[in-house]
Amino acid sequence: KPVNKTAVVVEITSDVVCPWCWIGKKRLDLAIERLKDDFTFHILWKPFLLIPNVPDEGILLKDYVLKRFGKSAAEKFSSESSPLHQNAAEVGIIFNNSRLVLPTKKAHMLLDHASKHGKQHELHDAMFRAYYGDARKINDDTVLVEIAASVGLDPEGARQALHSSEAEEEYEKGIAWAQSEAITGVPHFEIYLKDKPGPHQELSGAQPVDTFVSVIKRLKASSRI
Repeated sequence: KPVNKTAVVVEITSDVVCPWCWIGKKRLDLAIERLKDDFTFHILWKPFLLIPNVPDEGILLKDYVLKRFGKSAAEKFSSESSPLHQNAAEVGIIFNNSRLVLPTKKAHMLLDHASKHGKQHELHDAMFRAYYGDARKINDDTVLVEIAASVGLDPEGARQALHSSEAEEEYEKGIAWAQSEAITGVPHFEIYLKDKPGPHQELSGAQPVDTFVSVIKRLKASSRI
C-alpha cells in the first residue's frame, strides 16, 4: 500500500560564494536520501550577500583571503588539511583554488527564476559545481545561461531573468529579509512541516547529516503530540 509521506519544507539562506553552503547542501542531500521513504521535501533557497562591493571583474581568492584574514589564514585556507577542505572531501567536493571571488546578484536572480520552474535546488548544485569545481565566472551572462540550460531551463527565459526588474526586486527583498531576521552567517536552514502547525527548527552552519535526520524526525514526532 502507498506510504503516507510527511512533507517537509527546508528554507536555506545561502550565497554561491560561500564554500560551507555547498558542503551544507551536500549533507542535506545525504539526509534527504536517507529519509526519502517517509518524507517528501520542498526546498527553497534564499539569497544572502556574503561579500559586499565585489567588482564585476572579481578578486583572486588568495588575494581576498590574504587581505581580509592575513597571511597565516591564507596559507591555512589553501591547505588540503584545513577543516574546510577536509569537510569538503568527506562529501566528495574538491575546491578549485584558482577561482575568483565574484558578485552574486545575477546568480541569485537566476535562482529565483529557477524556483518558478521547479529547478532551483538542481540549479544551485550546478552553480556550485561550476564555481568551485571549474572556477567559472558565475556573474557572466553567457556562463549563467549555459548553467541554466544544463539543468533543463529555457536559455532565453534564463537570459531575460538576468535583466528582469521583477527578479532584481525579489533579490533585494530577499537580502532585506535576511537582514531583518538577523541572519549574519550562512548557510542558515529553517526546517518545518508543510501544511501543519508546529515548531520551526533553525540551524546555522553546515550541519552534520545526522543532525538534519534527527531534527526532521523530531519535527514529525512533535506533530503527533
